[in-house]
Amino acid sequence: MNTVERPSPVVGFRLAVRLRKLVGAVWLVCMAIFLPAQLIVLGAAGATRADLPAGDLPPGDEVLILIELLRPVALPLAMALVLGMLAFVAWAELWHGGTVRWWLGAGAARVRLAEIIGHGVVWWWRYFRLAMVAFLVAGSALLAIWTPIRMAVRGFDAVAAGRGAALLLLAGGVLSLLVILVDWLATLRASWMLGESGRKSAVVAWFRGVAATVRQPLRTLLPVVVWGGPCLVMLVLPFLLEASIAMVAMPLCWLVAAFSWVALFVSYAPQNPPEEWVRKMQARAASRVASPAEKSDQFKTGRIPIQPPKK
Repeated sequence: MNTVERPSPVVGFRLAVRLRKLVGAVWLVCMAIFLPAQLIVLGAAGATRADLPAGDLPPGDEVLILIELLRPVALPLAMALVLGMLAFVAWAELWHGGTVRWWLGAGAARVRLAEIIGHGVVWWWRYFRLAMVAFLVAGSALLAIWTPIRMAVRGFDAVAAGRGAALLLLAGGVLSLLVILVDWLATLRASWMLGESGRKSAVVAWFRGVAATVRQPLRTLLPVVVWGGPCLVMLVLPFLLEASIAMVAMPLCWLVAAFSWVALFVSYAPQNPPEEWVRKMQARAASRVASPAEKSDQFKTGRIPIQPPKK
């Protein structure tokens, strides 16, 4: 049975409100993950900020100043970003797996953050494999797209190079965006399919996610439009504001982004638990029922005599 048949942004909003503790955890962990990179940038800019002239800078000077500020700290900043991205992926797979296991196993029970994290620790490797499958597929597809484009561009003569290269680069960019979008949507749907009882293959789950995405493209894309757009805007908005305002606005914007991210993921949750999980939970509940008490021996008694027996 396919557990994900009707992705719904409304269901995503309701579950995200219910999972507000998880939203707070996602927000705090993501802020902590990228805090070292922020501190490196602030440390590099702090000494130079006082030497900048008052007023607006000429066009183009801001980019040059930023490059000059980050050049001395390029290596530690790159290391902080790479380690942050690895921690970000690991944390995402942790709470994704925990949320899927919680909803499919006991979604009607009270939400306990420790329970979700515990389920995520148990199922982390399964969802990490799914992420690796998605990355390998996307990387292979992008390599297959851009390798012939590069070879074709090199083969153009000087006259046709400009127009032909522009058309090929435009086609490659459109195909790349399409591949990344389909791969991401298939992974979102596969995340819930991988939680079905008896499902352990990340490759099979990913291909089932692709089939579900192709079968319902508009319904699959709707949660991304509703929740993915605000999430991206809230992540980028602090970098477009002034430094004094951005420091205050960034935590609030990232909190909204964390809520949108959780709402986006749980929008693909099945509205009803699958039949496999229902049967499994019913069997587990039946096994916990105490067995009937044994019949007592009519020749035995548990009473303690208070008087000595009569002779």
